Amino acid sequence: MKAFIAPILAATLGASVLCPLCDSALAGQRPSAPLSAAQVADTATVRLHISGMTCGTCPATARMALSKVSGVYSATVTLDDSLGVVRFDPRRVQPREIASQLTKMTGYGARILADSSKATHKRGTQ
Repeated sequence: MKAFIAPILAATLGASVLCPLCDSALAGQRPSAPLSAAQVADTATVRLHISGMTCGTCPATARMALSKVSGVYSATVTLDDSLGVVRFDPRRVQPREIASQLTKMTGYGARILADSSKATHKRGTQ
């Protein structure tokens, strides 16, 4: 079924549609830009429980909204477990703001998961 739906979505919404189940791009997706030194220098990760997603397009909607939040580098969202994993610059945005912006832009509920208090930070070794 997935093989049947993917070409229809690509034709309807454009070739840059992301697969909500495997987070891979459909045919025609341009490769993402390499990380800049600033992105590698200070990166944190937060895990969100995202409620209100009901169909296969919802994770792509949430991912697109998260990518528009200033300071967010990347986001992965899955429907099966209602999980969002967001890499961000903690100097520019905080997890509370990310969750709030997601709710404001999409209407989905967003709750920071408890294990996010151990957000991973990577600092450059320059």
